[in-house]
Amino acid sequence: MLANIANALSVLLILWLEDQMRLDAVIWSMIVIGIASLFLMRQATRRRKPFPERLSPRTYRRSVMQAAFLGMLWAYPGLVILPDVDGPLQAFFIALASGMIAGGAITLYPLPTAAYTFCGMIIAGSFIGFSRANEPSFWAFALVATTFSIIIYQSIKRHERIFVSEFEARKILDGQNEHMGEMLETSRNDALEERKRSEERLLQAQKLEAIGQLTAGIAHDFNNLLTAIRGHAELLAMSDSAQHDLIDPIVQSSDRGAELVRRLLAFARQQALAPRPVYPREIINETTVLMRRTLREDIEVNVDIASDSWAILIDPNLLSNAILNLGTNARDAMPNGGVITISLTNAANEEVPSHLIGDFVRLCVRDTGAGMTKDTQQRAIEPFFTTKEFGTGSGLGLSMVYGFAIQSGGTMSIKSKPGAGTTITLLLPKSPISPQIESGDTPKNVPTGSGKRVLLVEDNPSVRGSVIRLLESLDYVVTATQSVETAIDVMMQTAEDPDIILSDIVLPGGQRGTDFIREIRRTHPKIAVVLMTGYANTEGAVEEDAVEGVLLLNKPFGRAELAVAMSEAFRER
Repeated sequence: MLANIANALSVLLILWLEDQMRLDAVIWSMIVIGIASLFLMRQATRRRKPFPERLSPRTYRRSVMQAAFLGMLWAYPGLVILPDVDGPLQAFFIALASGMIAGGAITLYPLPTAAYTFCGMIIAGSFIGFSRANEPSFWAFALVATTFSIIIYQSIKRHERIFVSEFEARKILDGQNEHMGEMLETSRNDALEERKRSEERLLQAQKLEAIGQLTAGIAHDFNNLLTAIRGHAELLAMSDSAQHDLIDPIVQSSDRGAELVRRLLAFARQQALAPRPVYPREIINETTVLMRRTLREDIEVNVDIASDSWAILIDPNLLSNAILNLGTNARDAMPNGGVITISLTNAANEEVPSHLIGDFVRLCVRDTGAGMTKDTQQRAIEPFFTTKEFGTGSGLGLSMVYGFAIQSGGTMSIKSKPGAGTTITLLLPKSPISPQIESGDTPKNVPTGSGKRVLLVEDNPSVRGSVIRLLESLDYVVTATQSVETAIDVMMQTAEDPDIILSDIVLPGGQRGTDFIREIRRTHPKIAVVLMTGYANTEGAVEEDAVEGVLLLNKPFGRAELAVAMSEAFRER
């Protein structure tokens, strides 16, 4: 279109230079410039539209009609103006007509009919114009027009195939771009969904961390309460007038409360474990006997233990609790009866996740119950999550087992399908040493203090009062304090040093019993020490290199546990 504007202006310029300016030429030039400008604006709008998949017959007819109109417009100089001029102007119009034929053919070659129509109009108009001029000019233009026509025809036929290929390629490219856009949109949606899931997992992890911190925080106070309750209950049981039928439920309730705290701490992975080398088959057989008593008659328990299974390094009490919890969950998943299978084998290397190092024993508890959906499996280890009816389950079973497995250096996995039962697999670390054979002899009477002096450091008044009475019932002479400063003052003002120090780990003012013991050991290295703790996080409580010969007594404890701990601490002094 820019070439059309330039050619129209050139016609006016040549006519003006040759002093043969015509009004019709001016009008013609203005029309050409206006139409060309209109086409330019329309082309700018069309560039924003996608490439059409095909040319409709209506579009094709309109293109041919436009080509015919433009051909008639450009035939006007040769048809009307050329016969009235001579000399250089006639040669200019010959060149102008030939150029427009070539230019129009190149521009319109994707539409052969439109190209032929445009060129034919110009050739016909120019032939008629030259027929009115002198004969040499006519034959000169006829020769040029014939040559151009042959070249244009061959060019259009050759480029028509190229155009079809280009048209198809552009269609494919547009399709690929559309497909790429759909893929990008899908990827964007997937990324948004993954981000949403990550945020939910982060929120869940933060919630679990908060619950774990809360659990660890309340464990100390809760265990102190249980220590006071159990201690006073045992003191009442020792009195002649005690009604044991009322005291025994108190002791049993405190034991159940202590068990609940241990489950919570196992979930929070902050339970102070007491791992030792054990043969898991012994624990499984003992626990299975206890489990069968809690199951219905329509539930069968099968045990499959490999004869070559390794010893493991584990807390046996917590392992037994874990098996009982898994058995209880399996029972609840089989309301119409079924089979619980407990199997124990050595784990193959390919069964051990890459983040675990060493050898492991694989403990599986499988049931034939209702199974779990994927959503339930994802939430199964959440604390207090349960599919049971309200008030029939605590929701701590699997979370406790998971926490126990992770804290013990292993892992837990769940495999389940709705209607196909559930398999819980625990990988527990192999023990580097063999278990020691324990004698079954237990002392019939608890050891007593025989008048030994005890310095008690405990800030909780209820616990302090309970422990004082328990120690006195064990024939110890007790001096009780509630802080480190008071204890140090007592030792400085007393002529005789205590035989043993019984101190809580967490003391008022951010002080720790271990710091107090280190300070005392500098001047009194022979004093026996027992540290009490009701707090989950016992990090730094017992550092063997820094504080030797220190025994740890976990709250809540009874009279017998206290007596044994005091006796062992004095014996190891």
